[in-house]
Amino acid sequence: MTRRLRALCAILTVLLFGSTLACSHMKHLLGMVADKPQVRLLKVDVRSASTRRMDLDFTLEVINPNSFSVEIEELEYSVHSLGFNLGKGTHKEPIDLKSHERVEVTLPFQIDPDTLVLLMRKYIQNPRELKIQLVANLFLGTAIGKMDMHFEDEKTIMKGFAPN
Repeated sequence: MTRRLRALCAILTVLLFGSTLACSHMKHLLGMVADKPQVRLLKVDVRSASTRRMDLDFTLEVINPNSFSVEIEELEYSVHSLGFNLGKGTHKEPIDLKSHERVEVTLPFQIDPDTLVLLMRKYIQNPRELKIQLVANLFLGTAIGKMDMHFEDEKTIMKGFAPN
């Protein structure tokens, strides 16, 4: 390869690499690349409990870190505790998040009687604390298309009565 051809290849490589970085940075500055919302499980409330069922409310805090609006088109979630899959739920109502906005979202959930009996039997065997885990997938609509996001967290809903 001639010296001139090598220099030309080097210049083209630098230009291509530099323009890719610059383009990526400009897209982010212009709001075309979305940062995923920040999601945190604030609390789990036991709305009601009986021998026939348990109703829970999961309260999520969702923050949009972007300088533009993001819409959560749908949220699918499952609930687990003590090794049991307690069921699934869906929040189909869109959640509009304006620029840098923080919202609280409540997800209702009901544990059916058969699963509740199994859960309580297992808890009574070692009644230290009862933790509930929420596993969720959020489907975001952005200016550049759909984006999926996974989230999971857990909270203690019942303190135990057994010594540690």
